[in-house]
Amino acid sequence: MTEGIHLSHAQITEYLKNGVLVVDDVLTAGEVAHAVDWLKETLREHGVMSLTVEDEISATNFTKLSSTNGSGGVLDLFYEEWKFTIATNSTLFRMTQQLWEAAYCHEGETKEQLTNEDFFRWHPFGSFDCHRGYAYIDRVGYRLPSDLAQKMGERIHPQRKKKKARTIQRSLTPHLDCCPNSMYDDSPKWRPIQCFISLSDSLEPNHGGFEAAKGFHHEFDEWARKRSPSHTIQSDDGSPMEAPCIGQYTHIRPKEDKEVMDRVQHIPVKAGCAVFWDNRIPHANSYKHIGRDPRAVIYCSFLPDIELNRQYVQNQLSDFFNGRPPRDQWNNLLEEECLPNSKIESCIESLSPLGRRLLGIDPWDGTDGDQDAREYP
Repeated sequence: MTEGIHLSHAQITEYLKNGVLVVDDVLTAGEVAHAVDWLKETLREHGVMSLTVEDEISATNFTKLSSTNGSGGVLDLFYEEWKFTIATNSTLFRMTQQLWEAAYCHEGETKEQLTNEDFFRWHPFGSFDCHRGYAYIDRVGYRLPSDLAQKMGERIHPQRKKKKARTIQRSLTPHLDCCPNSMYDDSPKWRPIQCFISLSDSLEPNHGGFEAAKGFHHEFDEWARKRSPSHTIQSDDGSPMEAPCIGQYTHIRPKEDKEVMDRVQHIPVKAGCAVFWDNRIPHANSYKHIGRDPRAVIYCSFLPDIELNRQYVQNQLSDFFNGRPPRDQWNNLLEEECLPNSKIESCIESLSPLGRRLLGIDPWDGTDGDQDAREYP
């Protein structure tokens, strides 16, 4: 691993307090510009030659890149060489290592050993080596200005009766990427820290940017225990049902969870910044994007080296080698849409020694990233 930027004591303290940390200049202006160019080239490869109201073919192809029906502006771009370069960035991983060590019980501490103030650090997975971990292969965010997304949708979906249903993108409302009532029981992985790198400025509210309820990880356990049921969803006997969690997605309800909803606030982010947040923090991107330019981010977090995540990474690696989209995420892509072997092989060949370890291709106990490489199809 090459030398990279280290987090300061003040930055780590901020993360412990707020559960959210924005770190400036993780990518240089030149690196951001190159990444934006590559992202645009990738869009062109998928038939998105422009993003204008008149270009119906590009608009239609753009919608095909989102299996979430445009929610949050996330695009199903998983396996791109330029994206892996960012997602396996040594500085980004080094910062994550520091946060793992400071914010989570990595020496196997029990609940009884922790004070009430430190209880948020606990997890049931025991000790783990903070110097080892794995890359979580994720999507790209490319949120169009709301007015443009609406006009493009009206152009290609004139048959839809409701105006709101015509837009090709919408916000990702406040939510959790975990199930509060079964936090550690049903998940195929443990990802205590989520992260993205921003390729655009998102400094003002209502520009499609990141929003979060700072500090909520300190209150999460008590809130989850006392959270009210959903009165609009009833069981067979007519009684309210437990608040729903779909996959690992939990919606923050406007009425029942109003106190949490009211705490979600805009987080200013500049191009080149990395944003880290605890997975117990409710977060969103803004309801509207009133700006002129798309908001672009690369989602790129890491998984600690525990047995659950080792198994997850092997499954993720199998999907990667075979060109399939990750099955852990909400998508409706078909297996026959697998990418060609040449594209996957090109991605693998571009990986650094650290990148090969982070993806589970090479073992962490090797001294050289090129030694003990595992075979792939």
